[in-house]
Formats: sequence, structure tokens, C-alpha cells
Amino acid sequence: MTIDDGWYRAVNSFAQHSGWLHRPMEVYTLVGIAALAALAVLAWWSARAHADRRAMAAVAWLGLGTVLSIVAGLGLKQVFQEARPCRTIALTTVQACPGTTDYSFPSDHVTVAVALALGLWLVNHKLGLVAFALAAVEGFSRVYLGQHYPHDVIGAVVLSSAIMLGGWLPARGPLIRLIATLERTPLRAIFTVSRPERQATT
Repeated sequence: MTIDDGWYRAVNSFAQHSGWLHRPMEVYTLVGIAALAALAVLAWWSARAHADRRAMAAVAWLGLGTVLSIVAGLGLKQVFQEARPCRTIALTTVQACPGTTDYSFPSDHVTVAVALALGLWLVNHKLGLVAFALAAVEGFSRVYLGQHYPHDVIGAVVLSSAIMLGGWLPARGPLIRLIATLERTPLRAIFTVSRPERQATT
């Protein structure tokens, strides 16, 4: 029994009366992550085209912070080892339950979605707003499909937010300096389309 069993049951009841939404939610739970990843590529392309080191540093942190969020989330799963609600609550769910060692808290899908959304917001606020909407639907889909409790979703939001926002401030300066250095190497085409700076001759 968890504090949000009632919320889970309410969403499950809605799912049982909205069969038309089952397939879209099953597809979206995967496609939503792919859409956020596509926005991340768009953010990188825009930062590169504008030769914006600050935006490119945010793109780098988007990737690095997301990886750190995933690792932290997987670690928490092993610490708490919470069984999924589709195993502990006798209800019919839209999606079949995964294995017994595929734990519930926090939600992997939401950890990734929120990390990407916050990273995109750091790059570009307009892209971030779109990403937040995509991440919100991702979170709902995990409960709707019967895979997670609402607190698994909330935990993932808190985890990714702490890492992405807390880590950005100390990471920003070093990443900008690293990108400035890499722009003077054969890797420069990854970071900018502008011509390399030439040293003044005497």
C-alpha cells in the first residue's frame, strides 16, 4: 500500500473506460522520448549554426546531465527495489507487467524525459516549453499504462530537476571553455560553422 494508491486506481479506472486511448498511449510512451531526442538534435543544430558557445555548452550539459540522471535513477531503483503497481495491485492494466526485477521507483522513462526537457529549456526557453508538454504526457502515459505509481513519476521529476538544474551552474563555465578549446581542433565542425579565429601576426 502506498500513499498514492488512490491516484493510481483513479487513472487505471479512466484507462479501463478509454479503450480508444490505449494504443496512442502505448505508442507515445516510446515516441515521446524519441521526439524529445529529436528536439535535442534541433537544439544542437541551432547552437552550431549561430556559433553560440553558451547554447552549445547547454546542449553538452543536456547530454551529460541526462546520462547522470539515468545512472542516478538506476541506482535508486536498486536501493528501493519497489515492486511495480501492476504486480502489487490486483487490477487489469493496459500494458503487461515487466519482470519482477524491473523495479518501479523512479520511472526511467520520466527520468529521461524530464532531463531532456530541462536541458532543452536551458538551451532555448521556447523549445523547453514544448519539451515540458511532451514530458508531462510521458509521465501520464506511464501511470495510464499501469507501469508506475504517481510517486514514481514525481520522484523522477525531482531527481532529474535536481541534477539538471543543480549541475548546470557549476558545469556551464568549464563547458564553455572546453568548447572554445575544441573549436580550435579538428572537432570544431561539431560546435560551430564559423571560421576559426586567426592569431594576429606582427
